[in-house]
Amino acid sequence: MYFINSYSFSRKKIYGPPEFITPGLETNINLQRITLDISGYYELFSRQVIALGLHGRELQGSFFEISDLYHLGGTNTLRGYREDQFPGSRVFWTNLEYRLLLTRRSFAFLFLDTGYYLRSAENEKNILKQEDFKLGYGLGLNIETGLGVLGVSFGLAEGSSFTDGLIHFGIVNEF
Repeated sequence: MYFINSYSFSRKKIYGPPEFITPGLETNINLQRITLDISGYYELFSRQVIALGLHGRELQGSFFEISDLYHLGGTNTLRGYREDQFPGSRVFWTNLEYRLLLTRRSFAFLFLDTGYYLRSAENEKNILKQEDFKLGYGLGLNIETGLGVLGVSFGLAEGSSFTDGLIHFGIVNEF
C-alpha cells in the first residue's frame, strides 16, 4: 500500500499587463489545493500482480487561470487520451492493471483507467461548465533499460477504434 495526501494554500497577485486588467478582474487570489493518492498491489499468483491506484485533485478559490487547473489525460493519469486533454478544478482517476512480471523491474500489463473532471462555468470568459466521466483501456510494457524503466503503452479511449489508439511512453520515476 502507498498513501500520500497534501493540502496547500497560496496567494497570488496579478499585476499585469495593464491592458488585460479590467475593472471586474480579481487581482488578489487565494487558492487551496487538496491532493490524494492511494495505490495498492496484490500478488494473485507467482509473478502476477494486480495494481490499483485511486487519485484525486481539488482546487478551490474564487478565480482560476488555465495554468492553475489540474489536467487529466495521458501517460500518468488517463491513458487512451491526449496528454492534459481535460482541464478542471476537480479531477479524479483510477488505474487498474494486471501485471505479468518478467524480471524484477520489468513487466507486461493490461490496464483499465477511469477519470472524471469538472471545470466550472466562467461566464465572463464565455466558458461553459465542463464535466464528464471517461474510460481508457489497453496494454503495455515496462522494461528496465540503462536509463531507467521505460514505460510504453497502447491505449484506447471509450468508443474509439483500434486505429484511433494512442501510444504513451516515458521514463518511470523511482526513488
